[in-house]
Amino acid sequence: MVLAHMSGQRRKQKEDIDLSWVSFGWDIFNSVGKALDYWCWEIAGDPLDCYSIHQDKDLYELAEEFSDWEYSGITEKDLKKLRKMPKKYYDNFNKLMKEKIEEVVNKLREEYGGEYGEGW
Repeated sequence: MVLAHMSGQRRKQKEDIDLSWVSFGWDIFNSVGKALDYWCWEIAGDPLDCYSIHQDKDLYELAEEFSDWEYSGITEKDLKKLRKMPKKYYDNFNKLMKEKIEEVVNKLREEYGGEYGEGW
């Protein structure tokens, strides 16, 4: 009985750790997305070009680009934690970020033309 109880506790701790990585992943994903949107729409001047340039960067590169920028809220501590994120979580959030950026690029091309800057 004691072993069964202990293994149940261990399983719960493992699930909590997994959930904390998922929560952190969503926080970084949302912070990077918010910062990228602001940068591309308010600062860069050409959203299509801006998103296209960022399309090939991975999640860490994007987080690093916007780290310590007050608007993003991404800190050096977040970057350190992101480097420690288990591969399976990192890969999922990285893929999701790339898909969302690609979705925005495609939508902008559809609305404003296929060439960078066209329609702006």
